[in-house]
Amino acid sequence: MSQQDQRLTDLYRLVTSYTSKGHEKILPAPENEMLRWFEGFKFLNPASWAANPKKIPYIAVTALIDSYSCLPRRPDMAFTYLWTAINNSYNDLFLIHNTTSKRLGDTKAIEKSLDLISNILQSNIENKAAIPDDYENKTINEIVIEFAKRLPDKTLNFLASYILKGMAVTRHNDNQNQTKIREIHISSSYQTFANRFKVIHNHLYWNYGRNYSKICSIKEAVDKTSVNYGISEANAETSRKITRAMRKELQRILVNNPTLDQFDTNGNPLPQEISFASEIQRIEFLVFSLLYASRNNNIHGNVASRVNSIFSNADTVTAATWNFLFGYFYLSLLLLCLKQIDLDDLDIHLSNLKLLKVTSKDTKNK
Repeated sequence: MSQQDQRLTDLYRLVTSYTSKGHEKILPAPENEMLRWFEGFKFLNPASWAANPKKIPYIAVTALIDSYSCLPRRPDMAFTYLWTAINNSYNDLFLIHNTTSKRLGDTKAIEKSLDLISNILQSNIENKAAIPDDYENKTINEIVIEFAKRLPDKTLNFLASYILKGMAVTRHNDNQNQTKIREIHISSSYQTFANRFKVIHNHLYWNYGRNYSKICSIKEAVDKTSVNYGISEANAETSRKITRAMRKELQRILVNNPTLDQFDTNGNPLPQEISFASEIQRIEFLVFSLLYASRNNNIHGNVASRVNSIFSNADTVTAATWNFLFGYFYLSLLLLCLKQIDLDDLDIHLSNLKLLKVTSKDTKNK
């Protein structure tokens, strides 16, 4: 019996006769090396909260406690609860700074939070090291870049995959001789990426997406719930190579903010343009294209529960851990903008980001 078949059998047993002991068996063991990062994890512990517990952001911290309860074995669930705290915080920011809107919405609230964060990007964070040799300081923007350097391959694969699939369906639908795929099957994450990051999208399409589209033979599944991309066995390795190449290019873009090749609608070269017109766009990319995209996939039931999945492995846990740790940093920035914590309280992230391994092996400008 293959490992996936065994896991499917285990899931059958759990869903038809659940026991916590049985569930424990399919989760990473507490002593597993991949969970060791939690031993060095530093919690937010603002001095202002200790001096006056009434200053604690009540709704956000109730969700944060649920998030902590899932660590370290279920960072995927920890991130889901963490997003509740994030959601509450950016909603509060929007309500404080926008008094004319009639409705709350995630997109506008996140945009407002990024606008406010842009004003503090160059703020310097220092650790509270007692030993001079351990002293360290980074700006908020430098911490964001450090997180980008540590993006796991699986997270970047997730990003590259939905971008490539979105490009393939869009190109398919542009062909007048093809039966169009319903637009409902084009992920909102891809549409958000294509609309927000036009320079990056243009560069990636003409360098990777076009070739990926050529090996696809796209049809809507018979049951109408999904799309079959029709990549033949002969082209399977080509598909993997394109995805890996885009993965590396995405990390290079996020770390280095390079100038990128641009093309017109016929593929003719145009003057190069810089990836991000402003530094805040890097955070915008990470929040919308990774954190919010992951949140939407999970909440809307578009993917299997990550660590329960029959394909779950160490890489799955690592990817979920990155989401949690970067999401924890984003939450801290929201709380800072809400004046519920101080700049000094962000020093924990100088340590927490180092719990993730550097993965950007070759991000030099081409």
